[in-house]
Amino acid sequence: MCMSRPGRIVQLLDGMAKVETNGRRAWFNALMVPEARPGDWVLTHTGIVLSVIGQADVDELDTLMAEIDRAAAGGLAG
Repeated sequence: MCMSRPGRIVQLLDGMAKVETNGRRAWFNALMVPEARPGDWVLTHTGIVLSVIGQADVDELDTLMAEIDRAAAGGLAG
């Protein structure tokens, strides 16, 4: 299963967005979200910025991902 973690746009250049996620930076095609600006939180997948999201969504996703990470680290309870 593929999951997208929120990232923040740090740079835009010719339809491409440099997005920082967990301290790592990578370029993504941002043509699907012309409203995106540096500083915006976004979801990405397979080299594409899918959507711009708000801080409340980022906070909720961070909480859910932390729960998933904890469950994965502890194994599945039976």
